[in-house]
Amino acid sequence: MIVAPNLVAAAEPALQLKPGDHVTYIGNTLADRMQHHGWLETYIQALYPDLNLTFRDLGFPGDELKTRNRSENFGSPDQWLTKVESDVVFCFFGYNEAFRGDDGLAKFRADLAETIDGMLAQQYNGKSAPRLVFFSPIAHENLHDPNLPDGTAHNRDLAKYTAAMAEVCNAKEIPFVDLFTPTLALYAAAEKPLTMNGVHLLEHGNRALAGVITKSLFDKDH
Repeated sequence: MIVAPNLVAAAEPALQLKPGDHVTYIGNTLADRMQHHGWLETYIQALYPDLNLTFRDLGFPGDELKTRNRSENFGSPDQWLTKVESDVVFCFFGYNEAFRGDDGLAKFRADLAETIDGMLAQQYNGKSAPRLVFFSPIAHENLHDPNLPDGTAHNRDLAKYTAAMAEVCNAKEIPFVDLFTPTLALYAAAEKPLTMNGVHLLEHGNRALAGVITKSLFDKDH
């Protein structure tokens, strides 16, 4: 199931939240930085104030589908998702992996399919398989700074990895949200940069992205 922000809304939201759901973020720096700004959680809580939702952010800079560097005895990803009793998992991957370019695409597809299957085999909440949503990488913003890359080459790879994620998630019937395409549009329309370095969103950038995600998943404006 591909969730495209620019398409006509479906009859039902892409994600159905239930009373008492525990929503967990996992993935790279995009997920990690959301805990500092909190816009996505805020918008969802505002849309569903009566559901008594719980949010936990387990994002970590540099995380990839198959690489999650942690201290010894920290615990596995599945153990942590179980500790927080995850019902819904928002998965933010693909940015770091895209640096491997064309040579890494086949392995990325295989790793994504294996990760989805492995997570669906779990019952983090002790009752049922988690409801997963996968998000593509955001685009690289060109800050027109001679000390920073303009993102042209990186965006070509990010587009390919976004397409690969869409293909795998569609085959697995897992909701997928393309963040690459709308962030390109956000950058073009913004009056000031949305990232600090072309890669990491500033607070107002995270706020704009939270609006995109909220609209994509629930067909509701914040």
